[in-house]
Formats: sequence, structure tokens, C-alpha cells
Amino acid sequence: MSADLVITGRIATLRGTRGWGWVEAIAVRDGRVMAAGPRSEVEEAAGTAVRRWRLDPSQAVLPALTDAHLHLTTAALAAQELSLEDAPDRTAIFAAIRSAHERLASNGDSEAWLLGHGWSLDRLGDWPTAQDLDGVAPGRPVALWSHDHHSRWVSTLALDRAGIAQGTADPQGGMIRRDAQGQPSGVLHEHAAKLVSVVIPRPDRERLAAALSSYAGGLARLGIVAVHDPGEMSDDAEIRRGPTFYRSLAEEGALPLRVASSIRPEQLAPAIERGFRSGRSDATLGMRTASADPVAGWLADRYRGGWLKLFADGSLGSRSAALLEPYEPDSGAPVGGPAGMLLAPPEWLSERAQSAARAGIAVQIHGIGDAAVRSALGILEQLPPPADGIHHRIEHAQLVHPADVARFGAAGIVASVQPVHLVSDAPVARVAWGDRVRWSFPIRSLEAGGALIAFGTDAPVESPDPWPGIAMAVTRQSSAWASGEGAPYAHESIGLARAIRASCLDPALTAGELDRGRLVPGHRADLVVLPAEMLDDRAVAEGALERGRPLATLLDGEPVYRDPEFDPGD
Repeated sequence: MSADLVITGRIATLRGTRGWGWVEAIAVRDGRVMAAGPRSEVEEAAGTAVRRWRLDPSQAVLPALTDAHLHLTTAALAAQELSLEDAPDRTAIFAAIRSAHERLASNGDSEAWLLGHGWSLDRLGDWPTAQDLDGVAPGRPVALWSHDHHSRWVSTLALDRAGIAQGTADPQGGMIRRDAQGQPSGVLHEHAAKLVSVVIPRPDRERLAAALSSYAGGLARLGIVAVHDPGEMSDDAEIRRGPTFYRSLAEEGALPLRVASSIRPEQLAPAIERGFRSGRSDATLGMRTASADPVAGWLADRYRGGWLKLFADGSLGSRSAALLEPYEPDSGAPVGGPAGMLLAPPEWLSERAQSAARAGIAVQIHGIGDAAVRSALGILEQLPPPADGIHHRIEHAQLVHPADVARFGAAGIVASVQPVHLVSDAPVARVAWGDRVRWSFPIRSLEAGGALIAFGTDAPVESPDPWPGIAMAVTRQSSAWASGEGAPYAHESIGLARAIRASCLDPALTAGELDRGRLVPGHRADLVVLPAEMLDDRAVAEGALERGRPLATLLDGEPVYRDPEFDPGD
């Protein structure tokens, strides 16, 4: 039996439980690795291969990456909207909004919504208002997510269209920021943002699919072939997007990457009724796959049912992360109280988690502050282990009390961490959390406790580029910080091989994909070719690991990205 592709060179298989698992060659057939090991043995097993890639010594191969926390459709659409991420201060932010408004007006869109993201309280200096937006985008409905996507800044017209007035009550898990007279001032925190989301026109399926296709191409250029999408804040109780959208694209052979798609609490009842389950299923949301064509089977199999996504608290940037002790005095007024806010009572979260578990749906809980993480652990520890090797998980786990670290590994709960958040959050955390910052992003301690650690980027909150986050986990350094200001406690850094496993293997294991994340016989041939210097164990901030880019990315053994300059001799 001949191979479809043989690759020879420096190849990290990630076999075993630690380290790189280097081999000299791999052979691929029908989208899977058929042999891996010494070159002579692989050549013998491969027979007369259709293609042969002979890598240069300056190149290396890894399993392709999975982003374990990326809001896929939200990020794909956000890439087409106004970004304020690079605006350094209040003046620049206002100028960018005015410019975007004027561009819309010049195109004849005098009443179109202006949507965007990327502002922050720290760069503005104070909470912004609807009147601020009215001044730079007069007569226009505007809705702008904060950098962390936990607060939405809206114009007066947007408030009016959503019917938000002085008498509008704060929803559970949300807060309408108000002025001294009790009038809504223009910022909607946490679940209050849904009040505006429901009146913003939805993109049609064609536009959404086009945006996804373009965005997936960008992910492939970064070495990413799979995503865990935790869903979006919306009123989509009918599940018109998320799992239904991805599954329909997979059925059509049009899903350009692997997606495990989660549901939100408002979607739980209809999802259970339609048969939604975590993991691979040939009967999900009323659709079935039946094809003798192996290629069609691969394409349809790119969708997987994800988790029920619950929220325990908010975020550090919006000062709504729930803490065991109050925020530091000079950190800005916390949302919901001196120690932040729990977005829902633990009993409410537990009831929904139990309902999901009974229906075969695994659970992920957003927890950033140490109080939220402790609450989430208590809820997930009471659930039975999900079927098919899938794991319950806690998203972010940015501040974890030392007494709670070992509970992750003991209960088999995954720590879904985004190390890239350290770049923007470390300076804020030093002010807001004080000495507790030594407990933040405890990646090495979680590893020591035996936890799976699944890395992601949280795009569009951050760039989807995974390499700066991987570098941050290893170096705990950033040129963005003031001179001499390292990340909170560099002793929580980890080795590069472990960080790569957290980006390739642990996300696959989290989703119960036991045939992905390694380049060993029987596993999916999802792989990436890199400059070998990116894997130098002497990784430094701003070095090759952070700056490097893949030369080629393969999904099911077929290229989905190839640098024009990459010549493997095929």
C-alpha cells in the first residue's frame, strides 16, 4: 500500500507524555499518518509515494495547532469592523470612530450601524458615554465592544432602538452604567450588552460563510487547523448560528477547518430537544452524515458538538472579575461591588450544568477571578465525567487561589488558558490585584498538578496569532511592559515543548479527539512546517518563536496554506 505523501526531515511527533518525540520521517495515506520513525523504515512502509517532501535542516514539522478558545464567527465578522486595538489614547480612539463614521456617510450609509471593538477603560482614562459617541458619529447607531468584550459602548440612538431608558432594570448578570440622575450613560456591562445585540441586524448566511472562509485562510497561515468556539453573546435561542451553521457547512463539504462549537444557556433546552451532544455525532441538531466517500466523510467530520458555556464572572479589564477579596483601592471602581461580580448565582449555574450533563453535554465555565474559579471548580466537580474522553473545563483561570490549583488535575478539569492575555493584563493586574498577582496565570503549577492545559487566543479579544502566546508562556516577558517590569512571577513559565503540547495535543484531548495532536500512526495528518529556529529552547521575548511564521499547513494530509517561497522538492 503506497503513501500519498512522505515527509523527511526534523519532525516532532509529540508521542509519549512529554518532550518532542523527534523522528526522521512520516508517511501519510488517506489523511492519516501511516508510519513515523527512522527514514529507512518509513520509506519501506510507504512504497511508491505520490509526493515526497524533503525538508531543509533549517525546517521542522509539528502537529498543526488547535486554538482552544476562539470566537470564530464573531472574530470573522470583527475582522471586517472598526478596530480600536491600536488606538493608544482617548484622542486617537475618538478620531478613529469619527473617521469610520465619515467613511460610512461617504458611501451613502447615513443610518447604518457602526460596529467595532477594542477600546479599554485604561486607555480612555474614564468610562465613556453615549454623548461622546454622539459627538463623533452624530445621528448614527454605534455599538463598540471593549477590548475584553465584556462591556459595550453605545450611542444614544443605539440606546433608543434597544428601548433602554431610566426605568430599564439591570438584567441578571449585567449592569447598565448610569449617570448621577439614573439615566443610562452609554456603557452596558456583561449580560446587559444583549439588550442592544438583539436590535443589531444579523448578517445573512452567505456573508457569514464568506467571512468564515476568509478568516480560516488567515488561521491556516498561522498553523491553526482547528478551533473550539465557545459561542457568542446573543439571543440566538434557535441556534441559527454556532453549531447549526458549522454543521451545515460540514455537511456541504464547505467547513474549511475543524470546529467544536459550544452552546449558551439560552440555547440549552432547544439543543437538548434536537439531540445536541458533545463530541462527534452523526445525528446532531437534526442532521445526519451518510457517505461512502472517504473525502466527504473527512469534510463532514470537521464539525463536533462542543460544550455548554456558562459564565461565573466578568473580566479584569472591565473590573468585573469576581474575587475572594476586594480589588485594590486605586484600581478603578469595580463593576458589581468591591470584589467584582458573579454573573449568576452558583445554584443557577449548577442546575444548568447538571441538566447538560444528563443530556450528554460537557460543560465549560468562564472564570477569571479567584472567587469565580473556586465556584466553577465546585460546580464541575459534582458532574459525572463526560463520555468519549471529553473533559469539563474552566475558561481563562487567570487568578487561581493556591488552595484550588491541584483541584484541576484531581478532577480531570481542563484549564483553558490564553497566555497572550498577560501582555495587556499584567500591568492592570498589578494594580487591581496587588500581591495576589503572584497567583495569576499559574501555568506551571497547573501542569505540576496534572491538569490538561489547553492554549488559545480568545480572538477577537486578542489577535488569533498563537505564537506570541506560546512565547509568553515560555518567557513571561514582553517589550510592551515598562523597563524592568516582568510578568507576574516568572516561576510560572513552562518549557517550550510543554507549551507546544498545550497548543497542539491538549486541546485535542480536551475535545475527546484521541486521534489528533500527535503525528503517530493512525492519527490525523494535520501538520505544520516551520522554520526550525522557532523551536529553539532558548526562546526569548521578541525572538524567532514569537515572530516566526509557518511555511506550510496541512489538514487531513492536504495543504491548506503554502508559502510561495517554500520548496520541499515535490
